Amino acid sequence: MPIHKLRGFYDSSWWSCTHKAKSPENKHTPKKLYSVNEKKSRENYTRVTSVLYPFSGLEKIDAQIVAHAAERGTKVHKICEGIIQGLGELGVEEETRPYVESFKQWWEKGHEVIMMEQRFWCDELEITGQVDLIIKTPEGLAIVDLKTSRKPSATWAAQGAAYAYLAKKAGHDIQKIFFLHLLRTGKEAKIYEYPIDDSFFFAILRVWNHFYKAA
Repeated sequence: MPIHKLRGFYDSSWWSCTHKAKSPENKHTPKKLYSVNEKKSRENYTRVTSVLYPFSGLEKIDAQIVAHAAERGTKVHKICEGIIQGLGELGVEEETRPYVESFKQWWEKGHEVIMMEQRFWCDELEITGQVDLIIKTPEGLAIVDLKTSRKPSATWAAQGAAYAYLAKKAGHDIQKIFFLHLLRTGKEAKIYEYPIDDSFFFAILRVWNHFYKAA
């Protein structure tokens, strides 16, 4: 199986997400608990994919084409979930079958899934992202994101880095990022591995906050 490794080339020195210094804690002061309203506010956190959208090139593509591709991708994801859960190939259609066959060739090699379709949040940055899969590998835990696009996107590296950051904040020691590119030909999926480079996504997030968040 071909593995395409893309090396990180981003300057990580100029910006990083740091922990705020804690002031001395009064032992009589109760620890902060999130209220129901605060928990609900997470629903308004910015999604990683929304941050990356202006840099993806999708705005140049007809909206109906993008919507149809997104719908197809959702269907393929659901079918792949069913396969992982041992439910079989539920809901396979002529359009989705090649992508499912592409996924199966990867899945049948044997993989141990730790989590599936798990959403993570960062309260400091008010961002959220949903990870397709977290699997065990000899090198440690790896994030796997399924893609059904025609070609790889320049935003995948940043998306993977953001998901790794969010998963790590939730206590998962992520060591690898893989994007599983399911092919419309039905051939074996291609694996793209990216470096875990938080600073790349943080740089994009800073630009997005400046130019797009208030829009």
